[in-house]
Amino acid sequence: MYMVDLLWLFFRRGEKLLRKTYVGKTKDVFIMEDGNIVLQFKDAVTGAEGKIDSGANAVIGEVAGKGGASLSLTLYFFELLQKSGIPTHFIGMGPAENSIIVKAARSYGLEVICREKAWGSFVRRYAKHATQGMILPSLVEFTLKDDERGDPLITKEALIALGIVSQEVVQYMEKTARQITALLKEDLAKKGLELIDIKYEFGEVDGKPLLIDEISGDSMRVVKDGQVLLQNELAEAILQ
Repeated sequence: MYMVDLLWLFFRRGEKLLRKTYVGKTKDVFIMEDGNIVLQFKDAVTGAEGKIDSGANAVIGEVAGKGGASLSLTLYFFELLQKSGIPTHFIGMGPAENSIIVKAARSYGLEVICREKAWGSFVRRYAKHATQGMILPSLVEFTLKDDERGDPLITKEALIALGIVSQEVVQYMEKTARQITALLKEDLAKKGLELIDIKYEFGEVDGKPLLIDEISGDSMRVVKDGQVLLQNELAEAILQ
């Protein structure tokens, strides 16, 4: 599911022996003795030019309590998806602080972005045609998870031609991304919040595609009263 470090690290929490396999920007990854995966959320935040931006690739610092907010939001949204019958690799709470247990999955190495309004990088990319806040029709974009190249956009046709995923998987990801976005958009609207855009990661478990990783403030842009909410603010607004 994730790149493996050359150095294995071990630690014990209660009765669980976990092996750290990956240190990410906003979470660390461990393998459990039974083969399941533990995702541990951190207080690290990403951004650019000193400003916090969940869509950026560089860590610019930490915000106290942000890891706990990521955990709470992921639990909330995965439960919402579970009730709606949308499959994910989520299993339950993890043995470490601010962590969850998930099924091991083969990642497709993609980010699937669903946009309800033009914002951020989308406006910068299409500046001659797009203005901030411009309504988009649940527009789905695919990008490669490649920090060195700035997570470049890739077309559906290229995904299939390069053998990254099949046509059936592309169709599943596109359809499911829109389905989840509609569900979250409706839920957030009930709380006076507006979903602007959101990114998902999909992978394969037991030969079937499904949503993996997380759903939190690190993966979505949400606005209240015209202001984009930070992770802690989003958690407070949703879980109050």
